[in-house]
Order: sequence, then structure tokens, then C-alpha cells
Amino acid sequence: MEFKDKLRKFFEIPKTTEDGFKYYIVPDENNRDEIKIVGFSHKFTATSIPSHIEGIPVGIISGLQGVPLKGEIYIPDTVHTIEDLGLSITKGITKIVVPPSVKYIGRYAFDFSQALEEIIFNDTDETECGLSLSDAESALNGCTKLKRVQLPDMIAIPMGFLSDCESLEYIHIPETVLSIDDCAFSYCENLKEIDFPEFLEEIGEMAFLECKSLESIQLPENVDFIGKSAFWGCENLREIRIPSGMKRICKDAFGNCPKLVRPVIPEGCSVDPKAFDN
Repeated sequence: MEFKDKLRKFFEIPKTTEDGFKYYIVPDENNRDEIKIVGFSHKFTATSIPSHIEGIPVGIISGLQGVPLKGEIYIPDTVHTIEDLGLSITKGITKIVVPPSVKYIGRYAFDFSQALEEIIFNDTDETECGLSLSDAESALNGCTKLKRVQLPDMIAIPMGFLSDCESLEYIHIPETVLSIDDCAFSYCENLKEIDFPEFLEEIGEMAFLECKSLESIQLPENVDFIGKSAFWGCENLREIRIPSGMKRICKDAFGNCPKLVRPVIPEGCSVDPKAFDN
């Protein structure tokens, strides 16, 4: 939060729409007016997020933790930023569609949304700058009913991005992804199938920790690093193919995987002595 936003928080009272959205009028990067939604009132009656307030485009969503919206929510195509915790801890939202206009999503943006079953990140036009998820740590953490996820083109799956999404059974990881960060899919206990991208290089620590429904994994040829406890506790994992270019497999990478048949390790790969401990 910038210093001027902190001052506003303490000295300026936000306005409130008739249906209960609290907001400020703030300057955008071109010094034009835009709306920043910062919360909601106890008399909240809205059924959707507005694209304009007072005729001014809504550009930023913030402070809607626990907002009592229900059903399918389509983020307006005027919005470019969803801040930390922006639309988290909701109880009635079942589907969220994020438009190409959104360029930044913060930490915990949608986490612990109890009824969320589907989220779609619509890709931007190839000629435009796409969505940045580099700071979207744990953005969908704890969305226990989430079953369908359409990810945008991205370089990395952020830390904890889809952790503890226990209803998720399948995930397609976009072809642009080079790394899966720490804890990205940890505790997704019903995850059965992962469609890995061809050019994936790195799987971080605890990335698939206790994904108990995984049985078989085919890693792409470009993967050369598997982090500590990456697949720890995948108790039904039976087979995994290690790519020929693998350089390092860290401690407990496949720990507590009692059904796993130890794979063939390519020559030159550094394997921690406890990588396959049960």
C-alpha cells in the first residue's frame, strides 16, 4: 500500500454506492480518475461488481473479503488490478471469470472462497501485455470446492497458488510455464491427472505434497530439478519417469510414497540419499 493510500485510509471516508460498495476516486497511471473499490457496507444488496461508479470506470478491486455476492461473478473489463485478499473468504460465489483487462493479481486474492467451483482466467490478446501472477501467492489456497481452473499463459505457477484445493482432480498447466513454485498444488488430495507443459524445467519444494490420488506421472524432458518433498506423501503414486536431463532430485522428493517403484535415474543426476525414503 502506497503512503498516500495509507493517509487516505486514516483521513478520508470512502463513499458508498446505493447497493453497498465502498469506494474512492483515485488517479490512474495516466492521472485520470478511476474507482478503487475498498469494501462493502452492512446494507450490501449488490448482485454483481459494477464496471462504473459515478460514470467513472472501476479499475481496482480491494477489501471485498467475505463480500456476500452469490453465483457467477464476471470481473468487469475495466478492472486492471485485484489487490491482496481482494475477493477472498467468500461463501456464495461459485464461479469467477477474470477478463484480459486484469494485469495484476495479489496474494490470497481469492483464497478460502468456500463455494467457488470454477475460475477462468481469460488470456489477453497476443499483442498486449498479459496478466502478471508473479505476486499471486496462495491466490486460490483453500478453495476446497474448486474443480475447474483455466489458467492464463504464465512463466511460473506461484507459491501455494492452488494449495489445499481438495476437489481439484485435473489441471492443465499452460505451455508457457517453466517452473512450478513451492507448495503450488500441495494437499490437493483428489488431484489425479496433471497435464505438464513441454518446456517445464523446475518443480519446487512441496509442490505436490500429499497429492494422495496421483498414481502415475510423466515428467517432460526439460525438467532438470525436483525440490525437497516435492511429491512427499503421494501414497498412491506407483510410477514416475525421470527425464534423461535431470540434474538434481532433493531430499524427500518422493518420500513416504510406499507404492512407488524406484525409477531409473539418468547418469549424472545428483540424488539425495533420502530422496526416495519411506
